[in-house]
Amino acid sequence: MGLGLLCALGLSIPSVLGKESFEQARRGKFTTLSTKYGLMSCRNGVAEIGGGGKSGEASLRMFGGQDAELKLDLKDTPSREVRLSAWAERWTGQAPFEFSIVAIGPNGEKKIYDGKDIRTGGFHTRIEASVPAGTRSLVFRLTSPENKGMKLDDLFLVPCIPMKVNPQVEMASSAYPVMVRIPCSPVLSLNVRTDGCLNPQFLTAVNLDFTGTTKLSDIESVAVIRGEEAPIIHHGEEPFPKDSSQVLGTVKLAGSARPQISVKGKMELEPGDNYLWACVTMKEGASLDGRVVVRPASVVAGNKPVRVANAAPVAQRIGVAVVRHGDFKSKFYRIPGLARSRKGTLLAVYDIRYNHSGDLPANIDVGVSRSTDGGRTWSDVKIAIDDSKIDPSLGATRGVGDPAILVDEKTGRIWVAAIWSHRHSIWGSKSGDNSPEACGQLVLAYSDDDGLTWSSPINITEQTKNKDWRILFNGPGNGICMKDGTLVFAAQYWDGKGVPWSTIVYSKDRGKTWHCGTGVNQQTTEAQVIELEDGSVMINARCNWGGSRIVGVTKDLGQTWEKHPTNRTAQLKEPVCQGSLLAVDGVPGAGRVVLFSNPNTTSGRSHMTLKASTNDAGSWPEDKWLLYDARKGWGYSCLAPVDKNHVGVLYESQGALNFLKIPYKDVLNAKNAR
Repeated sequence: MGLGLLCALGLSIPSVLGKESFEQARRGKFTTLSTKYGLMSCRNGVAEIGGGGKSGEASLRMFGGQDAELKLDLKDTPSREVRLSAWAERWTGQAPFEFSIVAIGPNGEKKIYDGKDIRTGGFHTRIEASVPAGTRSLVFRLTSPENKGMKLDDLFLVPCIPMKVNPQVEMASSAYPVMVRIPCSPVLSLNVRTDGCLNPQFLTAVNLDFTGTTKLSDIESVAVIRGEEAPIIHHGEEPFPKDSSQVLGTVKLAGSARPQISVKGKMELEPGDNYLWACVTMKEGASLDGRVVVRPASVVAGNKPVRVANAAPVAQRIGVAVVRHGDFKSKFYRIPGLARSRKGTLLAVYDIRYNHSGDLPANIDVGVSRSTDGGRTWSDVKIAIDDSKIDPSLGATRGVGDPAILVDEKTGRIWVAAIWSHRHSIWGSKSGDNSPEACGQLVLAYSDDDGLTWSSPINITEQTKNKDWRILFNGPGNGICMKDGTLVFAAQYWDGKGVPWSTIVYSKDRGKTWHCGTGVNQQTTEAQVIELEDGSVMINARCNWGGSRIVGVTKDLGQTWEKHPTNRTAQLKEPVCQGSLLAVDGVPGAGRVVLFSNPNTTSGRSHMTLKASTNDAGSWPEDKWLLYDARKGWGYSCLAPVDKNHVGVLYESQGALNFLKIPYKDVLNAKNAR
């Protein structure tokens, strides 16, 4: 069908152009903006493209004042009535607040939407309005307090004609691990696209084939849920999803279930894209050694079977949420550290962020969980460092967090380092005074019983921090025990001007005394370290300049540093985020392997990737880059060996900490594995 005929039928806008989600628009304020539907215009200061979208990373923001206007001149004038839809949210609860949409056509202005009841917080309000035939422009009008306003996203115009289902369904998937203890983990999506909005059609079945799944009996249930283009992320104990109308159906698997599963129900299809996610809930204690394999066989929509394009089987890893929303009565968990004890126990440390996800100062303790079965199951949360017990004589404190964990391979003692905030923001620490009243404090605790109990906290600030610095604290993740027994934590200090420098803190006497090195490079913060084969120490640091990592080497425990050839190279790109570094000897078939984990992007914290080097971190070839979770998360991770064949990674989702057990062979042959 040609564009001219589409226009004559009033179809061109929705059928050709689709939804406007502002993802391609340049961030920042604008006076004119080209969109899929035409040119938007406004006076300076009325609108901008910002973050935090309904379905993506961007949204349209309008700022108020008195009768602020944003005009959209439609490039195609509809010849018949069109339905407008969008999602909206207010970011102010203050009065006054008035929002409306006006259509301008041959008969003048017509108010088509009154948005006085748009809700605050999240895109919880759906705008729906009828746009008359002949409309040339739409005007969005807002009255609100100065510098306050609202956000709009997913603007969509659809013709008022009978709905038709596209004869082909598109499948999409990536690395979306299925997590034990997380209900409804997404494995793949199906996009059922429709045109028109009258006489809605219904989705009645999605047929899935789980042939190839390692252990079908480990799956508790399978559901099909409508969501957005990006995968569903759920990390709470509350029912999910909250709106049951978005669930086509759920099938609980019996022990002898066949791999062919039909999820049935009756879901009204929306105009445009309908992203349907096949989601799996695993049983507690499910094996982490297998895969969930699924292929979408067919879809029934509009009373007809619809073909799924490129319906290839998808294999997802199985992991486990070590901690999640609600555990230990905490709302959030962040900042993972991971180590394996001499007894083979895996120990995970992290921030217990009881009240909110924000950094110190806050109600935060350092927690620990243990696994004695290679990460398949984990103990309940215990406290390794309680801020109230660091110096009780000082009274109330404001949290302790950002932990790192280290195992003394000579004695078996397990050390945890963290930063303590006493009655002030650690980011406001001052030079010239090392007391808790002036600056954040570097504290340690240790365990001599494989992480079951922990010592009273030990404050090592006075013996490690130069008074000319504002603050000194550890790099989150893990530390190392060198071949000569030296214990090393990565660290960072802020000089007298507040400029951060990554460094190391070390002990040569089993932790009785501690010392600090010099900075590797300005504007470096969270870092991790390994011992190279020649006995030198490599530091791999987050850099505030963005784009890539700072990598340095010291042969004298941080007194001097040399830049490494991989310093600031695309081999180790980053979006300004923590990363993890691990050296493992004796990997079957490979010998010594160095591993690195972080978000493999330069913008946004997604695409968690494990990289391997077989030349002592001298290079990181792309055929040894393994994407292990493509979803958007909070980016921090930590690596530790699980056994001779597997590495473990503990990493942040969005408030929960997930664990995966990955064969070394998978990352060493990443081009053939996922």
